[in-house]
Amino acid sequence: MISNTELFTYLFVTLLYAFMPGPAMLYSIAQAVSGGKKVGIMAAFGLHIGGYFHVLLAVLGLSSMLLANPSLYSAIQKLGALYLIWLGLQRIYSTKKLRITSCEGNITSPKRTFIDSVIVDVLNPKAAIFYLAFLPQFVNETGSVAVWLQLLILGVATNIMFSSADLLSVLMASYLQKKFQARSGWVDFFSKWSGSIFILLGVMALINSI
Repeated sequence: MISNTELFTYLFVTLLYAFMPGPAMLYSIAQAVSGGKKVGIMAAFGLHIGGYFHVLLAVLGLSSMLLANPSLYSAIQKLGALYLIWLGLQRIYSTKKLRITSCEGNITSPKRTFIDSVIVDVLNPKAAIFYLAFLPQFVNETGSVAVWLQLLILGVATNIMFSSADLLSVLMASYLQKKFQARSGWVDFFSKWSGSIFILLGVMALINSI
């Protein structure tokens, strides 16, 4: 495996990257603010499960196919962007039909949020490219541990650290959500805000894919 110095560098860089606000963290926060702690946690958990898809791609070397096939990369990115936009529009439209006054009346169920979050992460080719580019930097090709196993261990550890940052953000956001959940006007605002965030993330991904 890697040396202690390389391990420290890996942990430092990964934690620094994980706690930098990004699309995944913003997505999880938006879910927590509009739907409550349980919905936010399921969003972070869904992204976490989806992350293992990209870890396996990196271990199997399939992520390189995305780099070698720009058309496939672009198609997957566009599909993921459109899915995010659809989720945002659905969330905004739902606020016109449903007014929430408590955490039990969430617009989106935790189960539905989990499924959507897995799909959102799986349809993010940038995540696959990240693991393919990042993990090999800390692999010892001449070590006693097989390269594929090193990639798997590093990938799992990276995914856990990223999800820990998302979960911490969710818990902080859900605390704020509880402060305002009794005010129906604020609940509607938060739901529309989260929908707008999904649409913004989708539009940005769509622009980057062009």
